[in-house]
Amino acid sequence: MKSSIFVVAMLMIMSMTSCTASENDPMEEVETIDMLSTYGARNLNASDKNFKNLHLDELPGVSVSEASAILANIRKHTQSQKHYDVKENLHGDHYDVDIVMDETVSNKYTFTIQLHMQKDNHKGTMYYKSYDANCSASNFAWYIKGFSFATDNVTGDNKFESPSYLYFKVMTDEVNYIQVPVMVKGTYCPTTNKAEFTYSL
Repeated sequence: MKSSIFVVAMLMIMSMTSCTASENDPMEEVETIDMLSTYGARNLNASDKNFKNLHLDELPGVSVSEASAILANIRKHTQSQKHYDVKENLHGDHYDVDIVMDETVSNKYTFTIQLHMQKDNHKGTMYYKSYDANCSASNFAWYIKGFSFATDNVTGDNKFESPSYLYFKVMTDEVNYIQVPVMVKGTYCPTTNKAEFTYSL
């Protein structure tokens, strides 16, 4: 009889221990694309022209948490370093002006914008010709749609801005291509040849 009571008691203790251990196990967090919505991310359809033009299918896959960490550092301008360089070449009655600006984030992602301008040799008026933009990252892509320009009537500085986008190939239980909007704004001062840009997302 005592032996039977002992066995029952042991079974009860083992059952309680099992329940307690089960209750203390943390639930595994499931990563979803919705976690990137704080950055304005949206899914990109494979039929989008940028999908083919930027060869997004060739991007390496990243997890949701990896994409989130990259975007957080870009948003905060973590360990930001900025540089600019302006070169002028005289061609007859005008100068060809190449303005190169870059910002490096987290000591690894360098965003570079090159503006190709033309300056009248007599009036000093600046004209926009074209641009180039690139990013040193291999795990996401950056695309700028094109710049709009305006002249500040008070300072005489040239102001420019453009919508741009970051693209990621995010792996969950399926392959997701996401687009994150980034607004780019900058200034160029013709009198000092100083230029800079910044971005926000």
